[in-house]
Amino acid sequence: MTDRVLSFEKYREKFYQEFEEYYSRYPIPVPEAEKMLMEAEAENESFPCAEKSRIYQAAVHCPVHVFRYFPFYYEVCTGRARNGLTAGFPPEPGIGGTMMRKHSDIEKRFFSFRDYYKERNLFISFFFIDFAHHCIGYEKVLRLGLNGLIAEAAAKRENTRDMQELSFLDSVICGCESLKKIANRFASEAKAMAGTERDEEVRGNLLHIARTSARVPAEAPQTFYEALNTIWFMREIVMGLEGIGIAVIGHFDRLLYPYYEKDVEEGRLNRQEAKDLLSFALNLTDAKWDLRTNPPDGGANTAMTVGGCDQEGRPVYNELTRMILEIYEEQELVNPKLQARISRSHPAEFFERLARIAGQGKNVLSVFNDEVLIPAQVRQGKELRDSRLYVAGGCQEPVLSETEVNCRAYIYMSLPKLLLLTLRVGDEGFWEHEELEAVRADSCRNFEEFYACFLGKARQIVHRVSGYFNAFEREWYGYNPCPLYSSTITGCVEKGKDMTRGGAKYNTSSFSPVGFGTLADSLFAVKKAVYEDKFLTLEELRECLSGNFEGNERTRAYLANRVDKWGKDNGEINRLASRLADDLTLIFSGMPNTRGGWFENSLFTNTGYVSLRGTEATPDGRRKGEILSRGIGPGETTGHTNISRIMEGLGALNLENHPASAVLYLDLPYSPNQMEPKIYEAVIRSFLDAGGSVFDFNLTDAGVLMEAQKNPEEYANLVVRVWGFSAYFTALDRELQDEMIARNRSH
Repeated sequence: MTDRVLSFEKYREKFYQEFEEYYSRYPIPVPEAEKMLMEAEAENESFPCAEKSRIYQAAVHCPVHVFRYFPFYYEVCTGRARNGLTAGFPPEPGIGGTMMRKHSDIEKRFFSFRDYYKERNLFISFFFIDFAHHCIGYEKVLRLGLNGLIAEAAAKRENTRDMQELSFLDSVICGCESLKKIANRFASEAKAMAGTERDEEVRGNLLHIARTSARVPAEAPQTFYEALNTIWFMREIVMGLEGIGIAVIGHFDRLLYPYYEKDVEEGRLNRQEAKDLLSFALNLTDAKWDLRTNPPDGGANTAMTVGGCDQEGRPVYNELTRMILEIYEEQELVNPKLQARISRSHPAEFFERLARIAGQGKNVLSVFNDEVLIPAQVRQGKELRDSRLYVAGGCQEPVLSETEVNCRAYIYMSLPKLLLLTLRVGDEGFWEHEELEAVRADSCRNFEEFYACFLGKARQIVHRVSGYFNAFEREWYGYNPCPLYSSTITGCVEKGKDMTRGGAKYNTSSFSPVGFGTLADSLFAVKKAVYEDKFLTLEELRECLSGNFEGNERTRAYLANRVDKWGKDNGEINRLASRLADDLTLIFSGMPNTRGGWFENSLFTNTGYVSLRGTEATPDGRRKGEILSRGIGPGETTGHTNISRIMEGLGALNLENHPASAVLYLDLPYSPNQMEPKIYEAVIRSFLDAGGSVFDFNLTDAGVLMEAQKNPEEYANLVVRVWGFSAYFTALDRELQDEMIARNRSH
């Protein structure tokens, strides 16, 4: 096989240069496909799926591009942007956004609704459903191929009379047939290029593409190369046609190992060739995206899962896991995000390799605790076999592979603002707007009554907001059904329902509550300073917060420095935080969505801790404009703490109640000359022992970051973990750079 597998080391520079030359021209107009869609608009079509079928048909007429120095085929020029996720409103360029562009009224209505709450710092949302953090059912595609998906839909069609279902099934078949035609176009293009290619290795690569694309993914892949290409082919092309972001590229070591093992046994592949193929695949996103001059705000939204277990619960750690981790150690990757699922059943070698990646300051690693996250899914009524196959999408949002469609990371609600509304701080006209009874916290005789009042009002607000979002979600099917994506998800074809209508086996949603540490500290401050120590009254506290502590620095200093803090102190505040985490589960979960599913709880921050920093001053001593706490970590008023205290606080929480993840962001000092992997291995093990859910490693040095800010050209390759994504530090805007410097000074 050596005449077909390009050497990554030999061709890396040419591969990156070829990608840059091609993608720097994006977006490229696709007039023929757009003309077809414009002509189709004149036809009266009552079924959204039929309208989507026209996009699939138009895609067959879009140019395909085969790269000389890249072994995989996937690039169909649909008119999308270089950094395009084809996700959300306003719709990005390209035919995948055609239907959404016709429904701009939804965008206007949503932002008009959202801006009221954004201005009051109650929540921030960029979408009205989650367009971005999805995962194709790769298992199903690898198992059946496109022909198998077509046969499944055709069999269901024979026993269906419902016109809506027939329209969906016809669109599934149309989409899969279109992908087969596109693959054949790759075969023709690669064969033509090979005819004039002088470099024998490159020519072998092109002929391999030509032979393979004539068969795969129409048929189920049989080799490691075919399976790996099928994943990228489906992810990139389906994302471009469906107008949604497919963040997850799959559970590589679990999905691909059987193909690798078979190829090695039968002499078709050796380890180095497999590693070369993986290296090209894992470098695709960094080569394709413009991450330096025009970086996206939330990263490239590409995540890969390793480790974990199979459907029977057997730990996954194999030769592909080792290869993937070697690649992250040896190469300077920003993407894909490395999402490592781990448990105490995994071998010590897995812990050691992850620790080395963390200790090198790669800052691309998230660690997921199977011992918490799998039971958390089962508690929601999901089958154990399905729950074992979770992957991580976008940042750290779990989704069950092949069986679940969830909407995560699209509503970031300020927990401290919910408390402030209870205190009547920054609530001008709010209760009247919501047609809810105003809060009467002053009548609370003790902290227990105040706490109950807070929970009651928070529940009213959250349930009211979930209803607003459900109203928008109900329109999803009308402006962007996704039959092609749905064909890969268990339940959709069986029910004859698109994923936007609840076709998947599991259909979940979740809020992302922001500022848990700030809220825990603030409630504890109310408990101590107002009700127990009588340092000030509730009315005096309200005046301090409303005035941002102006003229009350003594009070602010007392609240910030004399009252215990979550993640720094133990005992009573840990008990309150534990109780609070459980009670938040009751507030943020259980509400129905419009797809036959429900909302699940998370403690996951993403961008919210920065976007909602305008939240008024809080009882923990935080001033207005200072960021909120991130994930389940300490608040910014906590000051210096240490990992053992943070883990002690973490151990007080029952994070199995948070199936949509509860993320701890660990910012640790980095010293390139004193890297000791055992330290980071101990951190991972202590995290498991504490019953943590998810954590991010970010090893940086505030001094280095300040130097990079002054002399960016000297630190062009400095990678940092921002929240749930990694980026070149010098490509971040000044606000985020300053926030990261401040973060590393204080921890």
